[in-house]
Amino acid sequence: MSASQSIAEFRIPMPPLSRVVARSVLSFLHFAGRIVCRVPIRRSGFECVEEMPQSIVVSNHHSLIDTPLLFMSIPSNRRNRTATVGGLDFFKAESGQPWFERGFRKIVIWFIRSAMNVMLIDRVGGEYSELDRIDAMIAAGWSLVIFPEATRSRDGRPGRFRHGAAELARRNDLPVIPVRIEGTEHILPPGVWWPRAAPLRMIAGEPLRATPDETATAFTRRLAVAIERLSTSPATSEVGVTEEMSPEHAR
Repeated sequence: MSASQSIAEFRIPMPPLSRVVARSVLSFLHFAGRIVCRVPIRRSGFECVEEMPQSIVVSNHHSLIDTPLLFMSIPSNRRNRTATVGGLDFFKAESGQPWFERGFRKIVIWFIRSAMNVMLIDRVGGEYSELDRIDAMIAAGWSLVIFPEATRSRDGRPGRFRHGAAELARRNDLPVIPVRIEGTEHILPPGVWWPRAAPLRMIAGEPLRATPDETATAFTRRLAVAIERLSTSPATSEVGVTEEMSPEHAR
């Protein structure tokens, strides 16, 4: 299979009209969510994403809203060439499901592909089974957003980091930007379907690169440590912090 065929199977980017419609919906939900949560979103360090011509952003994972929040934190001029890696098994409609659930899942897949360039991969074959196809995306100039835990934390503590992001960065010599998300575990944790009010903080750290003799396992461990250390970073109280406030707090 050629590289172009591998990329085409991900079905991103979607057609322009789909992208315009879905991103308009995403922007509205992002705005409405800030009002519902009634707290400022505090972001810091994301200017480094704009400074890198191509990179991989990795983050901890608490909630379904982590993906849109992280994608919307990417500078707008980089979003069209940034893809988010997601699990096909989580979203795919199955024949045994009720018709309305299958229809809903198809709408969700259209939305996430169109709005956030989500490329759905088959996780059943193991964490390295899709790397060659993702390599083709990187070779075509795409940056990536990856959640190395591959699933949401159920207790707020970090899960085991898979090695895929580190391996992709190592074999393609790409910088990796660690990001820590704090607060979504309270806003919309697994099992909760309506957002709760809670503070939200997103911190991007300094880009990291794998050293020439560093294994994917060792680099993964270093990325996990970098994300954990961002939880006590003073960066959120210094220059570079941006706040998005709901109308209540803007008064």
